[in-house]
Amino acid sequence: MSAGFGTGFHATPTGTVDASAYERFTGRWSRLFIPAVLADIAPGSRVLDVSTGTGEAALMALPIVGVSGFVVGADISADMVSIARTKASAASTAEERAVTFEVQDAAQLSLGRTFDLAVSLFDSLNYILDPAALRSAFRRVYAHLVTGGVFAFDLNSLYALSHDLFSQTNFHGPVQHIWTAHWDRELRRCRVDMEFTVKDRETGELRHFTETHVQRAYTVPEITQWLGEAGFVKVECFGNYGTRPPGPKSDRLLFVCERG
Repeated sequence: MSAGFGTGFHATPTGTVDASAYERFTGRWSRLFIPAVLADIAPGSRVLDVSTGTGEAALMALPIVGVSGFVVGADISADMVSIARTKASAASTAEERAVTFEVQDAAQLSLGRTFDLAVSLFDSLNYILDPAALRSAFRRVYAHLVTGGVFAFDLNSLYALSHDLFSQTNFHGPVQHIWTAHWDRELRRCRVDMEFTVKDRETGELRHFTETHVQRAYTVPEITQWLGEAGFVKVECFGNYGTRPPGPKSDRLLFVCERG
């Protein structure tokens, strides 16, 4: 499994997000990193995209799995799923139109089928603020994998969330932003107050809006233990988009494991 992901941006489990801005913001990262994650799947594979957002990974998997496989995307945000379904219905091939998107909480996932590969991209699982709920999500993903099935997901690291890496500005491109991060050491949570300016593609008018995102930091030993408790084996962790174990200043973690 290749290790490579971009900057995180995803709907909070308890809040809302501007889904159209999300689509434009993550588009470049999706094109760069999703193919790396999907590199090992084969025609006929069954793929689950947990916290699918607007469905980029799910839709990019479809041409690979072909008519003999299937792809399901699940997300807690109804707005995100609505955009994903619209994209799927506008797809040019029958294979792409056949993808299924469901509004479901990862901690209570129940889809009635099993998969060869499950992925969760763009640090989506950091938005699960309750450790018990994250452990439940691991168990639910495990229950949806065949024996030997692979689960791959990325997280923002404790270092990234606690060292102000999400206080940042960008005044270039179609989605400009000012982010201000606030770290709560006791709760191990990072709140990011976000201001966005988005240029309308058709009119050129600027639209301004704000959002607040909250993520919880989890450590590598915690995640490794909880995956093992859920039944996963061959748990590996890589740092900073590479193929080496994470270092003390790695800001991104990629976990890859198998159902035993």
